[in-house]
Amino acid sequence: MSYDDIQNVWKSPGNRPSAAELEQERLKLVHALQRERRRFWTGLIIALLLSIAPVIVAVVRILSGRPFDLSREWGVILAATLPWIVASLFIRRQLQHRRAHSGFEQSVSRSLRAMLDANLAAQHRARIVLGSLALDIPVMGWCLWQLQAVGKARPHEAASLGAVMAVAIGAAAIGTYRHYRRLLPKEQHLAALVAELE
Repeated sequence: MSYDDIQNVWKSPGNRPSAAELEQERLKLVHALQRERRRFWTGLIIALLLSIAPVIVAVVRILSGRPFDLSREWGVILAATLPWIVASLFIRRQLQHRRAHSGFEQSVSRSLRAMLDANLAAQHRARIVLGSLALDIPVMGWCLWQLQAVGKARPHEAASLGAVMAVAIGAAAIGTYRHYRRLLPKEQHLAALVAELE
């Protein structure tokens, strides 16, 4: 549902949409919010599953007899923990949003306010992701240094892995920043519509 569609409700003839039009727009808003919430939880679960994969590989290697010195390889623990810290911040904000807008489906005005808050939450998540990606750079560098120090990676292997990680972090940062920029005009549209209700 586009934000122009939402504006059309308020700019309909006589600025008095019929009960049927309001109900139709309310349902569109409700479905859009429900879809956004499903997308949030699906994306979060996929990201956490992907973050578990390296941990499982490390545990399997340790159980198969490969040595692991926690005092010299703790960077891997930090790298595996960072996504879970970020996820906990996301979940906390999402639960706050749900509590604050528990009755969003009851009216167009409540749905619009919930959509505005969801947009602000998405912006907040994007900023956290950008910050965590910035943290990933020194953490990954430290992990690669530790792998070389314990003899688990030769310099050229560490360099290749570092290049791959740099490209992945850079691509994620660009994608996240572009997503953040797309959220800003939507926020302005929603804020203008909410302001008309007050």
